[in-house]
Amino acid sequence: MNLHMKLKQRETDGRPIRVGMIGAGKFGTMFLAQAIRLPGIHVVAIADLRPDNARSNLAYVGWPEERYDAISIDSALQHGTTY
Repeated sequence: MNLHMKLKQRETDGRPIRVGMIGAGKFGTMFLAQAIRLPGIHVVAIADLRPDNARSNLAYVGWPEERYDAISIDSALQHGTTY
């Protein structure tokens, strides 16, 4: 079984890999560009010194705004969004 199939199974089972990121600069944004397209991965929270820059980079790589509008980490976990 390959990685994609395992991630799809985690998504189906409702137990995604939960990720907390530190920094949404160049390398973090490259990861985010892939994470939005992979099943079974939930980026729960992003910590960045410049939150507006992180939001801008999320939009740049194609994240819909409603996917990163969580008001807290608990809210992000509950609704499958990102804080």
